[in-house]
Amino acid sequence: MQVNSTNNSISFSSLRCPVKPFTMRSSKGLLYCSEIDYKQSYSDKFYKDIGKFFLDIFANTSSHPFWEKCRKSTLDIRVYDDYISSSVESYKKYFHQPDTTVLLIKDKKKHLVGALYTRPLDLNRVLKDDDTLYVDSLAVRTSYRGINIGKKLLTSVLKSSKDRFSDVFLVAYKEAASFYEKLGFHKMNKNNSSCDFVISELAKERIDYPEYADFMEMKLDKKLPQEWFTRIKNK
Repeated sequence: MQVNSTNNSISFSSLRCPVKPFTMRSSKGLLYCSEIDYKQSYSDKFYKDIGKFFLDIFANTSSHPFWEKCRKSTLDIRVYDDYISSSVESYKKYFHQPDTTVLLIKDKKKHLVGALYTRPLDLNRVLKDDDTLYVDSLAVRTSYRGINIGKKLLTSVLKSSKDRFSDVFLVAYKEAASFYEKLGFHKMNKNNSSCDFVISELAKERIDYPEYADFMEMKLDKKLPQEWFTRIKNK
C-alpha cells in the first residue's frame, strides 16, 4: 500500500507544533519522515489508505473481539468498511487544523511503514482540553518493528509540542502499554475525584476499557501544577 506524494518528504509542517522532515538510517535502509500539509486538499483514496494502514495494524495488535472482524482471516467487510468511512470523515475534519500533526514514514519505494496522528484533546463536549495533546493513532508495520520507528515518531512530536501543550493523553492497547511506559507515560488510576471523573467519561467512549486497553498520560510542562483532568472536571 502506498500513500503517494511528489517525493518522499512532504515539505510542510503543522503550524503550531512543527516537526521538520527527517531521514532515519535503519537495518531496513533509509526511511523518510515528514508531515502532511494541513492546507492541502487530498483525495478520498489518500485518507482511506491512511485509515486502512492504521486499521490493519490495530486489528492484528489488540485481542479485543471487535478487531477480529477486521482481520483478513475473519473479515466482516461491512464492519471494516464502516470503520474506514468513519475514519475518513474524522480525518477530513481534523487533518486540516493547524494543531493537528500527522507524521508519515516511508521507505525508499514510498511505501508507508509508520504513521502518527495527534491533535488537541477533543473527544466530546466534556472530554475537551486545548492544552492536552491527544495521541489518536500510532502504528508501525510489523516487519519494521524493533528499529525505533514508533519511538522516533512519538518523541519527535512530544518535543515539538512541549511549548504548546502541558499534558499528553492516549489510549493504549494492553499489548502496547509497556512501550509507552518506557517513554515516560503512566496509566491513569482513580487516585482522586477529578481523575475518577475523567476515567468514567472516557470509559463511555471506549468499550475496550479496562479489559483490553489502558488510559495513559504524561505531563509535558511540569511547571503547571494543575492536572489536565482537573481542568476538565472544573470547567
